[in-house]
Formats: sequence, C-alpha cells, structure tokens
Amino acid sequence: MSEEVHLPTVLFADDDPHIRTLLSDTLTQAGFAVLAAEDGLSLIQIAQEQLPDIILIDLMLPGVDGYEAIRQLRNDTRTAHLPIIIVTARTNPSDVVIGFDTGADDYITKPFNDAELVARIRSLLRRVTKRPVRNPLTGLPGNVLIGEEVRYRLQRGEPFTLLYTDINEFKAFNDKYGFARGDQVIRLVAQLCEQAQQFFAPHAIFVGHIGGDDFVLLCPSTVAADLALWLVDQFEQAALSLYDEEDRQRGYLVGYDRAGNLRHIPLATMAVGGVSSRLDATVDELSREAAAMKHAAKVFGTSAVIIDHVRLR
Repeated sequence: MSEEVHLPTVLFADDDPHIRTLLSDTLTQAGFAVLAAEDGLSLIQIAQEQLPDIILIDLMLPGVDGYEAIRQLRNDTRTAHLPIIIVTARTNPSDVVIGFDTGADDYITKPFNDAELVARIRSLLRRVTKRPVRNPLTGLPGNVLIGEEVRYRLQRGEPFTLLYTDINEFKAFNDKYGFARGDQVIRLVAQLCEQAQQFFAPHAIFVGHIGGDDFVLLCPSTVAADLALWLVDQFEQAALSLYDEEDRQRGYLVGYDRAGNLRHIPLATMAVGGVSSRLDATVDELSREAAAMKHAAKVFGTSAVIIDHVRLR
C-alpha cells in the first residue's frame, strides 16, 4: 500500500472569481493543493484553521487589505511562521517596501507569468524548510521568528516590552521526576503564555519559545507589568499539580546539590525579566538587556518580576 503524498498547500485570496479559477488551475497543475478566499478576512480565518504551507496576498483586497492581513497573520502564533508572497498590481516601490516591513517574504507583480509565480513559491518553500522556525516541543515560534518579530516592532516604532521568562529549580525538577515530566512543565508554560494572549486581548501579544524553559513575550508596554504578574501567579498555581503528593504537601524536594550536599529544594517558581523598547535599540541589545533582567530576577530564588530594573514582585 503506497504512502499518501503530501502536496504543499497554497492559500490565496482574490475578489475576482475568474482570477481565482485561473490561479487555482495553475497551482493545481503545478502540484500544489489550493485554498482560495474571496477577501482578506476569509484568508486570515482559513490560514488560522488550516495552516497552509505558503500564502499569496494581494495588497488590494476588499475589507481587510493585504497590509492588515499580513500584520494579523504575523501577530498570531499559529500563523506567524508561514511564508508570505505579496501579489500586487502596484508599481510604486514604497508599496512593496511597506509590505516587507509588515512581514512579507517576497513579492511578484501583476500581471505575473505563471512559471515565474510557481518558481517563486517553490524557492520560498525550499528556503523555509531549511530553517527551524518553530520549537518542536511546543510548536511556538523559535529564535528566528522571535528575532523577526522584535525587528518588526522596532521598525513600527510603537512602544513594547520584551519579557523573558525562566523557571527556578527546573533542573532539580527534571532530576527528580525525569525529562518526560519536565516536558510537561515546559508545555504548561507554553499553554499559560497562549492563555495570556486571550486574557489580555485585544492587545497584540507575541509568544516565542527560545528553548528549554526559556520563553519570550512581546507586548505593549502598557500591559507588561500586569501580564508578567498574571503569568507568575498562574504558573505558581498550576505547577503544583505536576508534583507528587508527598513533595507537594512537604513544600520542597529533597535532593543533592552539585557539591553532593543533601538539601531542601524549593518548588518551581517563575522569574520574569523585562525591558522596554527604544527607538535606537537593536534586536541584540534588547535581548541581552532582557536576559540581564531575567538573571536579576532569578537571584531571589522565588517568583520575581523585574522590568527596567524595577522589581514588581
């Protein structure tokens, strides 16, 4: 029995039914599965529900235009990693520049040559498959997409805060219970970060997973403190369920430190460091400053939040 062959899925939107038919036929003949939408809002909804491999976006869509569609897709962790090609009849270079600043990966002008369009789609898919863009454990955007999102927000110039989270005593938890239950802790943090996106909606909150127990959240500076404190509180409550009853009742683990000394190890807590954006900052500078705030928060050995050198908890 032969294995089912996965066809790369292309999602596109066009308000002209004739063009939708022609484009669907072209892409199908080229070996792609096709999803078609009539407007920008439908395109966003289909992308979120069916997660295509690549998206073609016309800048001149009815209702939600191409710029806004790209922005919403890039601000949603489900679709932030998807490669996007702008399809536009506009010849002004500034229109294309705005599209790239919003988060597009490539563009092609109308009327386009079918062979060129297919070649661009295949080329972009090849580039994307060569770089890991999502963490395999949580499915959240990894370092590449985190960097792109920070850069995008810096370009927009709107104030935001980069929050960097870390779990205190995570190694001790892993040593006691094993890596499988350690992965449950990591998934718990991922779930809480995604719940924060819903709890603090409609604020645009981006969640990324650096690796291990390190996560990043980007949010408007106006909600950064409340978001960090909410996340710490939720983690303290939820993490208790991952401990054995004996350890939970006792309130600590019994284990050996690196020097071989028997000690009481506190239950896991969360440290959060944060740094506010600056117009002249780079991605590297903000990441290093947020890491410094996180390390300062970890010094306390319990749940702590430090943003811009101010301890909030």
